[in-house]
Amino acid sequence: MRIEIRTTPEEKRRWQEIAENKGVSLSELVRSALGGQRLRKRREPPKVDPDLLRELARMGNNLNQLARAANRRQTVPAAALLVRLIEIDRELSALRAAHERPADAD
Repeated sequence: MRIEIRTTPEEKRRWQEIAENKGVSLSELVRSALGGQRLRKRREPPKVDPDLLRELARMGNNLNQLARAANRRQTVPAAALLVRLIEIDRELSALRAAHERPADAD
């Protein structure tokens, strides 16, 4: 099987010199250098709407306030806590629906 890569003329010359000095072909040098390691393809992170990030940060702050109150054993009425958690859940569901990527986006 043949694999082609793009290099600068300088890279190609340098790699060929290294291969010649080691007494191997350029292909053997590359296979040896890679050593069978599988390299993961790096994807560019998706662009995220700044408004979405702000909204998520706001919800995270609300959750942190609730957690802080619970950790301090402050009295928080269970009904008020439940109402706030339900609000956050609904907000997250709405955000998810508004920002879902179509299944064929990949």
